Amino acid sequence: MKNENKIQVLSDEMANKIAAGEVIERPASVVKELLENSIDAGATEITIEIESAGKELIKISDNGCGMTAEDAKMAFQRHATSKLYEPSDLEAIHTLGFRGEALPSIASVSKVVLTTSHDENTSGYEIEVEGGKTVSAKEIARPKGTTFEIRELFYNTPARRKFLKRDSTEASHIAQATTQQALAHPEIDFNLTHNGRKIINVRKSEQSLYRIAEIMGADLTKELVPVESSDNSYRLEGFVSNPVFTRGTPSSQYFFVNNRFIKDKVILHAIQHGYSHLLPKGQYPVIFLYFYIDPSLVDVNVHPAKAEVRFAFQQDVHRFVSEGIRNAIAQNEPAIKLPDSNGTVTEVSPPLNEIGECSQKSSFQNYSSSDPVEPFWPGNDPSKVPQRNLDIFYSKEAPELAGSSRSPGSQSCLGQTEIFDGQLMPVSRLMYSEFEPLGQLKQSFIIMQGPRGILIVDQHIAHERILYERFRNSAKKRAIEVQKLLFPKSIEVLPDEAETLLPHLEMLRELGLELETFGTNGFLLRSVPSILKKEDGEELVRDIVSELQIKGKVDAVKDKYEDLVVMMSCRNAIKINHNLDMDQIRKLLYDLEQTEMPYTCPHGRPISLLIEMDGILKKFLRK
Repeated sequence: MKNENKIQVLSDEMANKIAAGEVIERPASVVKELLENSIDAGATEITIEIESAGKELIKISDNGCGMTAEDAKMAFQRHATSKLYEPSDLEAIHTLGFRGEALPSIASVSKVVLTTSHDENTSGYEIEVEGGKTVSAKEIARPKGTTFEIRELFYNTPARRKFLKRDSTEASHIAQATTQQALAHPEIDFNLTHNGRKIINVRKSEQSLYRIAEIMGADLTKELVPVESSDNSYRLEGFVSNPVFTRGTPSSQYFFVNNRFIKDKVILHAIQHGYSHLLPKGQYPVIFLYFYIDPSLVDVNVHPAKAEVRFAFQQDVHRFVSEGIRNAIAQNEPAIKLPDSNGTVTEVSPPLNEIGECSQKSSFQNYSSSDPVEPFWPGNDPSKVPQRNLDIFYSKEAPELAGSSRSPGSQSCLGQTEIFDGQLMPVSRLMYSEFEPLGQLKQSFIIMQGPRGILIVDQHIAHERILYERFRNSAKKRAIEVQKLLFPKSIEVLPDEAETLLPHLEMLRELGLELETFGTNGFLLRSVPSILKKEDGEELVRDIVSELQIKGKVDAVKDKYEDLVVMMSCRNAIKINHNLDMDQIRKLLYDLEQTEMPYTCPHGRPISLLIEMDGILKKFLRK
């Protein structure tokens, strides 16, 4: 008789492969799980060796408590763990690992050799597993501790292996996973090598700041302020950067809950709230925060990779972290006035960017009053055109010329006359030479007059368009002017950043940035494009690393050129709040008119806005 039943119990092999799909996403997942086991085992020395970014070999050795022969056999059984004994243990987890899924999941998709000993005076044990099946088991001699060798990861699941990224990307993830554990546990030695090259080599320390300096570089630690706060339920320690030291991505933010690295939305929001209005738009602080909480008040069993947690009292945690950061900044930066209970900021130093444009430091080095000015206003004597103070068009009581809506009852700085709000329009076809420059508005916008009305030009993005086309054309011709540095600049980066940067050194050299390896995770900057200031080279290199990490694999060299050219042009364009004389204004506008696209910046923002004459006449009730 035909069996019509359809439901059946999955085999252990199938269940382990399914679990591996959740727990073992990439080689870095294997490293993370095995490092957690080593830390839980009480290790004080951990060595990680990888080959081909972990695709061919991951070898992790520790001097922890080790395992008996029976424990070694049981370790590869699904849901076998030494971390939990009673259901109540789940309510207060004190270890990093506890699920009992990692080892069987790893063994089901790789070839594993485990050697371990719990007592160096007795024999150790070696067990070999392939695809989840035990191949051999024997006694051996070895010191106390455990070693895992993981070879040919995903050899029996080719679809998973096909979706792995290239070696530099996977190695970067492994370096990041190791960095997280090294920062969480300064009391442990960590040594990571990739294809024989040393990436991380840190010695145990009693001070977390020493560990931060060892991994991140001593220069960064100079920009950190200590955080220390506690109450009956929570304790917060660590370091955050002062508000003027930021990065373009949140990749340098490390938050640990009971020494477990996490990425939690509540915490991320609390960090931003702690800095409040002190951060420029699109910039992120550098943080190393260690949050300690009663294990019964946090649930770490909500995500297979244990990267997310759930707090019993989220609002309390949010308030505690936010206030801890705020107080630390206030105590170490007395010039900064933080928001009061109503959210009002009375004073901020350094001043906030009113316009919200890029905040990187740069200089207007390509334009000066000594530059030749090519006349393009025939019949006008440029020397007779005065520099005018146009701040009268902008006040706290009046809407900005950019045209935000007016609130009822508001008054302008010109009595009852309305400013031309709502009449600004981006332009796509005009000749800048048809307009006469009058001066600057707030040292940020160039104001011009002409038959069509009033033209407002954003000086930052106008200069950005000019530099972009110049640098792009030079890059296409491989004819970038390079400035050799008399004294090479030493740049220290994170281990994962070094792995990301190494494959792109030749491409950067073609752009004029000549880097060579120096030390474990350091580079020497020997030349920069002549378009850059010498001191801007290091910051540009760091921005490039961030871009490469965010975008992952870049298929074409052309795309890389485009990204870097846009970045260079933005960073080196003149900024807002920068005074220009009339000769500099004319030179800027002349160069802008010679570009292929003088109406938008490389990011697509409009360079100029027009207040049409018809709109002005209508506002004054004229024909």
